[in-house]
Amino acid sequence: MMSMNGRVTMKRGGITVALVWCLALSPGSVFAQSGQTAQIPLQFDFLNPGARSLAMGSAFVAVADDATAAFTNPAGLTFLVKPEVSGELRYRSLDTPFLYGGRLNGTVTNVGTDTTAGPTYATSTDSSTRPYFLSFVYPAKRWAVSVYRHELVRQDNSFQSNGAYFTAVFSGTPVTAQMAGLQGTRIVTIDNYGVSAAYRVTDSVSAGAGLSIYHFDVTSDFTQLGHDAAGNPIPVASAATMTQRGSGTSAAANLGLLWTADPKVRLGVVFRQGAGFDFTQVDTVPPLGSLTRTGQFRTPHVFGLGARVQPMGNFSFSVDYDRVLYSRLKDDYISFQVADSVKSRIDIADGNEVHIGAEYVFTSVAHTPSIRGGLWYDPDHSVHYTSDGTNSVQDLQLKAIFPGGDNVAHYCFGVGVPVSPAFEFNVGADLAKNRHYVSGSVVARFGK
Repeated sequence: MMSMNGRVTMKRGGITVALVWCLALSPGSVFAQSGQTAQIPLQFDFLNPGARSLAMGSAFVAVADDATAAFTNPAGLTFLVKPEVSGELRYRSLDTPFLYGGRLNGTVTNVGTDTTAGPTYATSTDSSTRPYFLSFVYPAKRWAVSVYRHELVRQDNSFQSNGAYFTAVFSGTPVTAQMAGLQGTRIVTIDNYGVSAAYRVTDSVSAGAGLSIYHFDVTSDFTQLGHDAAGNPIPVASAATMTQRGSGTSAAANLGLLWTADPKVRLGVVFRQGAGFDFTQVDTVPPLGSLTRTGQFRTPHVFGLGARVQPMGNFSFSVDYDRVLYSRLKDDYISFQVADSVKSRIDIADGNEVHIGAEYVFTSVAHTPSIRGGLWYDPDHSVHYTSDGTNSVQDLQLKAIFPGGDNVAHYCFGVGVPVSPAFEFNVGADLAKNRHYVSGSVVARFGK
């Protein structure tokens, strides 16, 4: 006899029967055992603000000499000599793959929608153009202060899966079964309102610190679907549902240090503390009722090291290493969506990112325009399931739901045009597999 949870459609002798098989008494366990909510993965990129930084592959920890330093490395604010206002508009397109259908094991029957061997995946694309960063910096002789607003996360996805087929054993007989379909929406936003200050300790060393007040909202709604005789997803009256709701604020610190080791070499280090936000998840599985749990959505801590080398007055290149603790998302937020029995096999890897950027200024041309380029390595930080080797129904499903992702190379480029000493315009782009970012920013400076 097959042993699993969730709504499963069994197809035998041309008769379709909908069953709910329960391995546990709590609605949360029943819904999570099928892996249904968790089959919709979460993918974030925590990129630095600024079109200039974007064009240089986000290698900016040791550069940090414009208004975006307020977030990227507050120590860099001491490089500014005039009050300035900076604003950025950014286009973002992010594709999120999720398990859609196919067949996980057994032989394709070519009946209804059972036509493809192996799991198939669909994509939810989230794209928008939004104000991304706005700041004001006021510098003095040895110190500077800044206030800013930064859009850290804005994820808006809609999903509908068909439900993958698999072969299971029912009363000793192999039968074709189909995972429940799933439809849902998920909106996660985190806005950052911050203040940063920096002080030039010596002629070669600057230190900075910032306080970020993050505002968080999450609205997620998922509903399991039934199937018609052909295996197409249809609404059912007694569907299992999951909702997530959360709204609140959380404070976090941002610390940075810059050392000009040589007129041609500058080194930087930064730590950005992650924030935690409460949310409530309600799992409902008729006829068992509902289970309400409260957990935390935790953004990653980030540790960054950087070096900037300027071999010529008009040319520089920079290298950053960032350690991004994505694993903080596992507790509560991801673990709520899987069964207790498999939590130890579900992981989200921390990221070890390497960023490389370069900038060339045409000093012999009017207004001294600049060109920029960069690339960076983004290691896989998607949710991954480690098989227990049994090839059980649950093992097959989780391997398909959480196959892991790919390491991604980002290619970046852009230009900067100082229209006048008081006004500058920058454009940057970051292009990678399934992810595209294009940014434009302006800087206005005041005073003599």
